[in-house]
Amino acid sequence: MDAWKTTNSPPRQSATSRRVWPLVMALTGSLAAGYVVFHVSGWAAPTETAAQQRAARTAAADAQVPGTASLSGTVTSTTPFKAAQVYIRNVDKSIGYMVYTNAGQFRSKALLPGNYEISVKTKEQESDAQRLALNAGDSPTVRLALHDLTAPAAGAASAPAPFSGGGAETGSIAGNSGTALTFQSYDEIYPDNGPGKQVAEQVCMACHGENFFPSTPASEEVWNARIDHMQGKDLWERDATSYAQGLLSYKTSMFRFSRKDREDLVTYLVKNFGPGTPRRAVRTDQEMPVDEAKLAKAMYIEYYLPPDPPGQLGKSPDYVNIGYRGRRVGQDVRFDKDGNVWLTDRGYPHRLVKLDPRTGEQKSFLLPDPKNGIHEVMIDRSGMILLPEHSGVTPTKQKRLLMFNPKTEQFEKMIPMDPDNVVRNSVKWLQSIALDSKDNVYIGWIMGGALSKYDRATGQVSVFRLPTPHAIIYGVVADRNDNIWMAEWSGGKIAKFDTHNNSWTEFMAPTYPGHVRRLNVDYQNNIWWGIWAAGNRPGKLVKLDQTTGKMTEYTVPQRNGQPYDVAPDTEGNMWFADSPTPDRAAAIGKFNTKDQSFTFYPKPQFAADTPKIQVTRDGAVWYSPRGSTDAPAISVLYPDMDKITTLGAYYLNGPPGYPFKVTQTTRGTEPAPKAVATKDQ
Repeated sequence: MDAWKTTNSPPRQSATSRRVWPLVMALTGSLAAGYVVFHVSGWAAPTETAAQQRAARTAAADAQVPGTASLSGTVTSTTPFKAAQVYIRNVDKSIGYMVYTNAGQFRSKALLPGNYEISVKTKEQESDAQRLALNAGDSPTVRLALHDLTAPAAGAASAPAPFSGGGAETGSIAGNSGTALTFQSYDEIYPDNGPGKQVAEQVCMACHGENFFPSTPASEEVWNARIDHMQGKDLWERDATSYAQGLLSYKTSMFRFSRKDREDLVTYLVKNFGPGTPRRAVRTDQEMPVDEAKLAKAMYIEYYLPPDPPGQLGKSPDYVNIGYRGRRVGQDVRFDKDGNVWLTDRGYPHRLVKLDPRTGEQKSFLLPDPKNGIHEVMIDRSGMILLPEHSGVTPTKQKRLLMFNPKTEQFEKMIPMDPDNVVRNSVKWLQSIALDSKDNVYIGWIMGGALSKYDRATGQVSVFRLPTPHAIIYGVVADRNDNIWMAEWSGGKIAKFDTHNNSWTEFMAPTYPGHVRRLNVDYQNNIWWGIWAAGNRPGKLVKLDQTTGKMTEYTVPQRNGQPYDVAPDTEGNMWFADSPTPDRAAAIGKFNTKDQSFTFYPKPQFAADTPKIQVTRDGAVWYSPRGSTDAPAISVLYPDMDKITTLGAYYLNGPPGYPFKVTQTTRGTEPAPKAVATKDQ
């Protein structure tokens, strides 16, 4: 069938829209703290001399990516400031760059030629925007002056309602309903230590976090209706319509939840979060400290997704009132062998997007059924783009594996992934995808508790049900021994599927039950995943050593840590996406496995969560700010801008991006991990 194709060459924006961008970006980033490093132990000093290190740094700082420009400057103010955020926007290509100041100085690199607007902002101050044209090879300096924040002009854009800027200083922010959201300490919001609070912490907060209850106060009737949904009260009469429905059924739940637990929980919720209770959120109890010297090395680049024209695509009558209501929504990014970045766009109509980061050019391809769901993307070793269909707004329709050929720009295959109806539910959908060494395709049924395999040699599809009833499969990844690993969102276990004998093994971390979204394999074939915080129980990173069977947890050193996805780099670090809270910016985090230190890089868009990350061979971290309502984008963090040699994105071993090469020696089995676990190393 012919692919529906649209070419997005971002138009030059009007003067009005150009003025809006620094304000919007500054507001969404206004609460971001800086770069924070938590040291657990020291590490050995490098062998180079100090003079050699300085010379190397100077050479790297002076180098430029061919065909690009650089920019540096000074920021002044009548009051002291630290780590101001400098926004540099290419208005011709709709690309944003963000760097931080160090002692009032800033610099940036790898800027594509074009017309630019530059501005700077702190929590209390902002600058006027300056306009500047940059050609390849240019390296000008600018001077920006901070002044007190001014109210937005009439008609100017404002920050999005949820998690709006200003909260950390004033004590309240605008919430989803537009009502002020007041901050208090955890103990003020959650008083007492009775059984109702214990149920809330041990059951509900593992998935919903600590801010769901205080931000959505309700009557006893509404609280009971919410719990009825979680327990699946209506499932005697119909199939489940979402993967969380029925999760707390008394006899099948992996959580502690008896009839007495429900009674205690409802009593506690009505008492503390009943009608008339103000909307609140837990105050972040420790600001991220800012290390200007380290933060100033990093640079973010955001390639913005062009908004649909009025009346067309997502703004047409067919789509404007469904799903994300005309908004483009990036989800998953992957790299092809040529350095292009591919994105799943979950805004309606669903699209596959190709970005050439060296030019900023984007192309979009509508899915064969633009309402039938999209979530993740994978690129196989031959270059084919693989897309499992998710729920969409047609959850009862058949879900297929779509195969897109980037050479012909056509969807060439659409393969039903449960042809024999093994998943016995009228509502079921696919989500995460993995490949073994023979490029056989494995896809988890997030709604269905099973794993499907598409055999490339025979063209046959097989479906394997997980041993845990009602398992909710989230992330899926392959290891070097052709095992397929899955995160079980519904309680915190992970599962291994041995493709050699079609057998299952499940594992539980010491922190259980938990909330697990994604998992990954590192360069030593260890399995890593994150567990979200639950009240005063902090978030964790977990490592399973497949050689020894030892399981080790590492505490994420900030309140309400929500490590969404994890990915290794070539230096042994594990990167993770940490979701935002109402008064703490979304961030990309790094865990140094050698010295066990954590580093956080707050993102340009304060409240935009990130479900997936991918790391290049050079250490750049690519993602999409999914939660963005102002500037949906394909984004990248360069932790050290001086290491940029190309704007292309490449895996070390090529697609599909695994930290191992496929050889005959990788197609074996390994000893089964033993049940050994430790906490908080």
